[in-house]
Amino acid sequence: MLIVFFIIKKYYNKKRKVVIKSKNRKSDDKKVGIEKEMTEISGKFYKEATSGLLSVQEAVDFLEKEAKIRTLREKLEKFSYGKELRTTLVNGLVQNHPDLSKDSIERRVRGWLNNQKNESVRKKDAIEICFLLELSVEDADALVALISEERLHWRSPSEIAYIFALKQGMTYLEAQKLNQRIEKILSEGTELKTIEENQFTPIVQSKIEALDTEKELLQYLKRETLRFGKYHNNAYQLFMDMITILEHPELSEEEERAEVFQREKLTIRDILKEYLYAGNVLYAKEAVRAVKKDLKEQSLSKEEQFMFTVIQEKVSSSWPDETTLSKMKSRKADVTRKVLILLFLATDSGLEAEEGEDEPSREEVFADLYQRLNDMLLQCGFSALDPRSPFDWLILYCICAEDIFDVEIRMKEVFKEMFGEKQ
Repeated sequence: MLIVFFIIKKYYNKKRKVVIKSKNRKSDDKKVGIEKEMTEISGKFYKEATSGLLSVQEAVDFLEKEAKIRTLREKLEKFSYGKELRTTLVNGLVQNHPDLSKDSIERRVRGWLNNQKNESVRKKDAIEICFLLELSVEDADALVALISEERLHWRSPSEIAYIFALKQGMTYLEAQKLNQRIEKILSEGTELKTIEENQFTPIVQSKIEALDTEKELLQYLKRETLRFGKYHNNAYQLFMDMITILEHPELSEEEERAEVFQREKLTIRDILKEYLYAGNVLYAKEAVRAVKKDLKEQSLSKEEQFMFTVIQEKVSSSWPDETTLSKMKSRKADVTRKVLILLFLATDSGLEAEEGEDEPSREEVFADLYQRLNDMLLQCGFSALDPRSPFDWLILYCICAEDIFDVEIRMKEVFKEMFGEKQ
C-alpha cells in the first residue's frame, strides 16, 4: 500500500482541517508560469477569477455574461493539426460504421461542429475521434480530458485496447477487434473489493507501455486480470479518506479535555448539506424539475417559471446527491471529478508558515492550494482546473480568498448567489 500511503500523507493528516506544508513560497513565479501555459482567452478568464477584485455578485454576473465556454469544435480544432475536420470525421465514421448511413453520420458531425451550446460527446466517442485525427497517446489523453474532464484510464477494461492501439498506430477497427479479445480475457476475473498496491494505474501503465506486441499484451492481461477495473482506485482511496474526515469532526482541545462531548458522526446527508451545498444547488435543481413537470401539466406565468441558464446548467451538472455519494462509498459508482474537488476543499487547511517565517501572503496561499488541487486531480486521472469551465472558474474565484477559512465562506456565498437557498 505504499502508493496509497504516499498520496494520503501528502494531502491529508486525518484531521478535520489538514495542514499541508509548502516547500516553495515563490508564488509569483508559479503564477506567471501558470498564465504562460494558457491561451489568451483562458488567461483572461484566469486573471479575472484570481484578481481578487470581484464581489460574489460581480463574479456570478461576469460568469453569466462574459463566459466563453469552449465549443466542441474548438476542442477538436486544437488537435486537428491542419486536417479539415468535417471531411476527416465524416469519412472516418463512414468507414468505422458501415451499418450507418452517410446522411446520419453527416448530421451527427454537423451537430458536433455547429452546436454553439458546447454539445459534448461520450468518452468512448472521444476516443474514436482520436483515431480519426491520428493522434499520439499523449495528444489523445489531452483531447479526451478536454472533452470529458477524464483522462485515458489504463486500468479500464473498456479502454486498454484503444490506448494500446493508439500507441501501436493501429486503426480504430483493429482496436475494436483487439478489445473483443481483451474483454473475453478480463471477463474471466473479478475486480478485487480491496485495493492493493499493484492495482494503481501508474504501475499498470508502466507495464503496458513496455509491451511491444499484441501477443505480449494479451499474455500480460491474462496473467494479471485482477489488476484491472473500471473505477479509479486513487480517486476512491482519497474519496474515502476525505469522507471519513468529514464523518468524524475533530473536537477542540477544550472539548477533548472536558470529556463531556459525545463524538459526533455526520451522515452523508449532513455532509451534502454542510460541505457540498445541497441546500443551494440540489434545492435549485429540484425547483427546475418541478417547473418542467408543471409546464407539461399546465401553463405557468413567466414569474413562476424558474429555469437554469446555460452557466447554471454547466455548474450543477452531475452534482452529487445522497444516492450517488452512497454508491461511491460502496464502489457501485465511480468517484467523480466534481466530488473530489468539493471534498478536497472541505478537508484542506491550506498553507501555514514555518516557524520563524512570515505569514504567507494571499498569492502564496492561492498558488499552494492551486498546485495541490491540480496535482490531486491529475493523480486521480482527471483534468486540471480550466478557467473556461464555469464550475472550475468558480473554484478558482473561491480559492483566491484571503485564507482557507474564507474559501468555505466564499463558496457558500457563490452557490447561494447563483442558485438561491432552501429556507
